[in-house]
Amino acid sequence: MSIRTYAVNCNDAWLNTEGDDISGSYVKYKDHQEVVAALEAKCAALAAENAGIKSAIPESRDIEDDNDNMDDVSLAEDFGFNHAIERMRRQIPETPTTDAFLAEVRAQGVDAAIEAAKNLVAQEYEYKDFKAAQSDCCMYPGSDLVGKVEMTEWLVDFAAQLRKGGNQ
Repeated sequence: MSIRTYAVNCNDAWLNTEGDDISGSYVKYKDHQEVVAALEAKCAALAAENAGIKSAIPESRDIEDDNDNMDDVSLAEDFGFNHAIERMRRQIPETPTTDAFLAEVRAQGVDAAIEAAKNLVAQEYEYKDFKAAQSDCCMYPGSDLVGKVEMTEWLVDFAAQLRKGGNQ
């Protein structure tokens, strides 16, 4: 999620720019509010899911521990610990918003690796950018360049799979 940035020229006209401009970056209030509203909605959905998870876990109870055998295994058996844990697991609701949020976080990590790999490939093989390296791959089949470009392209697919909820 990003907010479109603008630069203001001498006539106070808004100019669309990609990212930060050296003369300073500005955002329109409306653009900012739309992004804030979307982020607040995501936050509220995450909070609701997490409240559901917390409510699924029963309150702890006082347990008398004055039996003859006080080793951990017998305590767990006596108090039904394993049964209680299994019951809690069954009561925890599905968390699609949290799962989607975490998938996006994972994918953003892969996105950062992709950008680093693209820059590294371009620098190592002395291309102006990654696209130039990609276009030259057909001239060097079987080279290290092709392998590195293919691995970077695979990372793009992997990030897309993460966003869909796969490979967790």
